[in-house]
Amino acid sequence: MDVLTALSNKSDYSKNQLQLIVGAWILGSLVEKKAKISLTNGDVAEEDYDKGSLYSLLYALYRSMGDVRDEHGKRYEFTFNTWGYTWPEAWGPSPTKSSMPERYGQNAYAGLYHFKEVQEYVAARDGKVHVIEMGCGTGAGANWVCGSVLPKCTYEAIDMQIAGIKTCQRKFVPNHNGRLKATHSDATRLSIPDGAADFVAVNETHVTEYAGVVTAEDERFFKTAHRLLKPGGYLVWGNAIPDATWKPCFAFLESIGMKVEEECDVTAEAVKARDEDKARIDTYVDQCIEAFHAFKIPRLGGKRRLQAEIALKNFARNPGTNLYDNMVNRTDTYKVVRVRKTP
Repeated sequence: MDVLTALSNKSDYSKNQLQLIVGAWILGSLVEKKAKISLTNGDVAEEDYDKGSLYSLLYALYRSMGDVRDEHGKRYEFTFNTWGYTWPEAWGPSPTKSSMPERYGQNAYAGLYHFKEVQEYVAARDGKVHVIEMGCGTGAGANWVCGSVLPKCTYEAIDMQIAGIKTCQRKFVPNHNGRLKATHSDATRLSIPDGAADFVAVNETHVTEYAGVVTAEDERFFKTAHRLLKPGGYLVWGNAIPDATWKPCFAFLESIGMKVEEECDVTAEAVKARDEDKARIDTYVDQCIEAFHAFKIPRLGGKRRLQAEIALKNFARNPGTNLYDNMVNRTDTYKVVRVRKTP
C-alpha cells in the first residue's frame, strides 16, 4: 500500500487500521520501484502524492495519538497542522504565551485578524460577524478564533477530510454553544448562500502551490470565496507558498472583484518559529514512530522508519528539510493578506 496516494478523505481510520496500513506500507517496500521520499530532506514530488490521501493519514494519526508530550513533558493533543510564525513586534502584544505548545499555529490564526481595518469592521458590528473557513483541518484554529480572537462571532469550519472534521466535532464544537459548526465538504462545492460571510478565512490551505501558476482549482477556490463574502467583506489569507505565485494570485483576485488591500511578509518570523519549534516536532515524531509496531520489522522497518521520520518533519517544515529550506532561501514566502470584496 502507498500511504501517499491510496487513502480516502472520506475515511476516518482507527488506530488499529493505521497499524495495518503502516504495516502494509512497510512490506510494500519490497516491490517499490522508486523511493518517493528523499532521505536527505524529506522532499516528496507533487506527482508522487495525493493531498486527499496525505491529509487523511495525518489527521487520523493526530487523533489516534491522543495526548502526547511536548519537549518539556507537558501533555497536549496535536491539532494544529499549521506552521505559523512568531508574533511580529510591529503588531503589538503577542496573543500567545511561551508555555502554549501550539502557539505558532495560534499566532497564525490570530494574525488573520490583526489588521486595523478588520478590527474596525468587527467593532462596527459589536463583534457579531460570521466567519467561513475554507480548509479548516481539525478545527483547532476555528476553536482558537471563537474563544480568544472573535469571541462573539459565528463560525463555519469546512474541510474535505472527514478525519479532521470529526476531530473538530468531538473536541471543539461543544465548546462554543452553537457558534461553531464543522462541515465535511469540498470547499468549492458548497450549498451556502451567496454573501453569507463577513470573513472568509484561509490559513495554510493546500492550494496555490504551483510556482507562478493559478490553477483551475485555485480559480474555483477564489471564486467560491468571492461568492461567499458579503459586499465589503474580507478574505483573510495566510500561507507559505511559492513566492512566484503571489503575484498571479493577486491579479486573479483583482479580476473577479476583489481588492488586495494589504500584505504582510512574515517569512522571517515563520523561519524563527520553525527553529524554536524543532524540539517539539522532533519529540512528537519520535512518539508517532514508537506507536507503530511494524517499524520494528528487521531491515524493512528500519528503512521505512527513516522515510517516515523525515517526511513528517518535512511536512512540519522542520529545520534540515526541503520545505524549511524553501522558506530560508525565499523560494517560498509566508504572507498574511487582507483582500476586500468590492462593496
